[in-house]
Amino acid sequence: MLTQESTSALFLYLMVFLIIIILITNFFIMTFPSSLKSSMSRHFFFINLIFFFLLFSPFTFLSAQAQPAIKAKIIKEHLTIDGILDEESWNIAEPVTGFLQYEPTEGALPSQKTEVKMLFGEENLYIGAVMYDNPSEIERAMGRRDEYNRADWFMVSIDSYFNRRVGYTFAVSAAGVQMDGQRSGEGGPGGPGGGGPDLPRGLDNSWDAIWYSEVIITDDGWTAEIRIPYSQLRFSPDNQTWGVHFTRRIAISGEILEWPVVGRTERANLVANYGLVTEIRDIEPKRNIQIRPYILSKLNTTESFDNPGNRSDTYAWDIGGDVKIGLGPNIMLDATVNPDFGQVESDPAVLNLTAFETLYPEKRPFFIEGVDIFEFGIGRGSMFYSRRIGARDPILGAAKLSGRTSGGLSVGVLGAATGNDFDPSAGYGITRMSQQIGEFSSVGGIVTGTSRPLPRADGRLQSLAGGVDWDLRNRENSYGFTGITAFTHREFKVADAHSDDGFAGRLEFTKRKGAITGDLAFMVISDGFNPNDLGHMRERNFYEGMTRIEYDINGGRPFWNFQRASAGVFMLQKFSYDESLDLGDRINFDTRWNTNNFQQIEFEISLDNIFSGYDLYETRGMGPWASPHSIGLAFEYTTDERRNWLLSPEFEYEFFEDGGKGYVLELRGESNIGNRLSISGSLNGSIENGVTSWVSNESFIYEGGQWMTGIRSVHPDLLNSEDLIVFEDNGELDVLVTNVIPVRTDAYYMPAFGKRDTRSIDLTLRGTYTLSPDLSFQLYSQMFVAKGKYDQFSLLVNPDELMPFQSYPKKSDFSYKSLLSNMVLRWEYRPGSTLYFVWSHGRSEDDIINPLSPWGDSPYDRRTGTHIGEIFKIFPENAFIIKLNYIFL
Repeated sequence: MLTQESTSALFLYLMVFLIIIILITNFFIMTFPSSLKSSMSRHFFFINLIFFFLLFSPFTFLSAQAQPAIKAKIIKEHLTIDGILDEESWNIAEPVTGFLQYEPTEGALPSQKTEVKMLFGEENLYIGAVMYDNPSEIERAMGRRDEYNRADWFMVSIDSYFNRRVGYTFAVSAAGVQMDGQRSGEGGPGGPGGGGPDLPRGLDNSWDAIWYSEVIITDDGWTAEIRIPYSQLRFSPDNQTWGVHFTRRIAISGEILEWPVVGRTERANLVANYGLVTEIRDIEPKRNIQIRPYILSKLNTTESFDNPGNRSDTYAWDIGGDVKIGLGPNIMLDATVNPDFGQVESDPAVLNLTAFETLYPEKRPFFIEGVDIFEFGIGRGSMFYSRRIGARDPILGAAKLSGRTSGGLSVGVLGAATGNDFDPSAGYGITRMSQQIGEFSSVGGIVTGTSRPLPRADGRLQSLAGGVDWDLRNRENSYGFTGITAFTHREFKVADAHSDDGFAGRLEFTKRKGAITGDLAFMVISDGFNPNDLGHMRERNFYEGMTRIEYDINGGRPFWNFQRASAGVFMLQKFSYDESLDLGDRINFDTRWNTNNFQQIEFEISLDNIFSGYDLYETRGMGPWASPHSIGLAFEYTTDERRNWLLSPEFEYEFFEDGGKGYVLELRGESNIGNRLSISGSLNGSIENGVTSWVSNESFIYEGGQWMTGIRSVHPDLLNSEDLIVFEDNGELDVLVTNVIPVRTDAYYMPAFGKRDTRSIDLTLRGTYTLSPDLSFQLYSQMFVAKGKYDQFSLLVNPDELMPFQSYPKKSDFSYKSLLSNMVLRWEYRPGSTLYFVWSHGRSEDDIINPLSPWGDSPYDRRTGTHIGEIFKIFPENAFIIKLNYIFL
């Protein structure tokens, strides 16, 4: 009879063998003619898709475990939070001692003992934790609030809603640094609040609460005492059971201890596996009312517009504030008036040469707190992207209402107005609802609306979008059937008023538990579907099928010289919705290995457009282009995480069938210098050589026996006689346009392509010096330089053919350089009240060669070192801000 270990090993061998067969077959198919590859793509890819899923689904290694429980102890005494558990009430609390390792060896006994107690007072929840250890080995590195740095930590997560989905997390380090947030399953990285590269997966530390903690070092280790006001939690007055989870991190040994320990094959259902606190009684939810006004003074220095080379100063002061009001035991109203985000870190500079916008993570506190309530995913897009609000004009005011009823109905409503000079010109609104069904399932819906002026027209855009989603799971929470259906309606109120409508749908079957997890999904989006007025969606007009398989080798437990290892396969095939045009395919294989020395190795291989595929977006609206297939490789290594320094080199390589190549080399690192100074940084260098890319869409007009083109790259109808120049085509255009349909009798409008070479370097540094858990100084700085050129030009004469055009009359060389810095002194002089001193510094410059000027010095030909030196010659922009806010509870 096969054991679980032998079955896992057998499955691993079968998986590796299958992947090798699939890769060899697909490499072989890449040598076929394009027409044959295209005809095979629909059949062969979906056979792979179904075969993978049917093979993996039967293998389920479940480790069913009973949820441990503790009985609540109710007290009348008000405890003093001093880190010393000396009050008599602590003696009646039921101690929790059965901690086990999650890292490095799941389920193993810990090296140190941990004991935790909980007490329920009339106004507060009290938690006392004793972490036994050698005092000389306790890591006490300082850090700013919400920074999960390399230190010893104690963490408690509380599912007071008892919805088995999201828990409130409160953590304190041995140095007294606080961190809080909301935690869900571990299917993704830490939340948008940042906090460190090793932020526990599934933890969003953007949620903030006001609570109290003290730690002390003793002869036996260290002790943490925590008081959490009930006003900071949400729970139903008739709910007698909560979920609870305790975590302890011992930095020097790399141990993560948990009660109860939740295995890696169960982490997607992390909160559902929390321990239970029963017999909770005689406590009532408390109304949370917070008023947080602010006042600031600001000095801006820029280059004078009227007197270039000289500085121009402007002074300003401002007031505003935030309000948080509990409207009931589970409903919260948040509002902000004239918000200021001057202390928020600047967005990094990037080189984006694609047809799609750059999406930046949300960093503004009002929007990131509780953002999970409004989440409504559409594959790789979303119906709500909060960075849309305030992107064009300043935010005048915003409010959101969020909460959950005792019947399991979650509600989120958000509204915002933007405009200049306190004159609202645009409005945004979103309503999100989700009803829990049973323990794990839910059904919900969303509606969003936008009304704003059009940027280049005398009119307005009014949009409405909405949809429903469902997440249905079996009783064991091991399988799920999820889906969405959505619509958008956009109405343009201009002279030629018109409207656009579209729809989207997605169905997904998911295996959530076991050594093997994954999903099989189908998605369709019509050409008219566009949620980008308040959401984000990169592509539309497609339908696709995809599957993803993740395998925890040996059930996520140690084997050989490894703590754990995993492997995953992802496959996708896409077609256009309107024309059923093959939009390409992707096969991706990745694997991650953690050694017994706490080092990590990751490897990835990806194959794109093996069977051929068309790109609908590269030509910027000028039709499909048969993009070349490519092979990508990536490798990353991370040093021993137990040390007070960490290095992680990463290398990426991509090769295209037409000879183009791309390289990326990145080095990331961090270090703690003493207990107060932490430094992190990354150095990224990238190179492209001969990558076929779109340059512009060009007009070619034949008049008077000669060819002309526009000084601007626009449609011929937008050019007048002053916009045209004559150029010598050496007889090439007459041949190139032979089978091209003209846009009018004398004019053609065609996409121009070129072989692109680029170079970029990105140096980012962060440093934090912490004087105390409430007082810190932080520096962020990014230097970015990029340059590129196009040559070997060609014209797209049909979707499958680029024809060389050596007489192309324009150049497209460019460079971009910038230096961005933020320095922030932050003093939380009382819980929730903060004083900021901020210096923001920026220098940036674009250098794009005039396409039709005499070609001289190209920005691409200048050395990278020269570009770096030129950054410091750019006239800087500075902002000096003093901001004070105060919280009234």
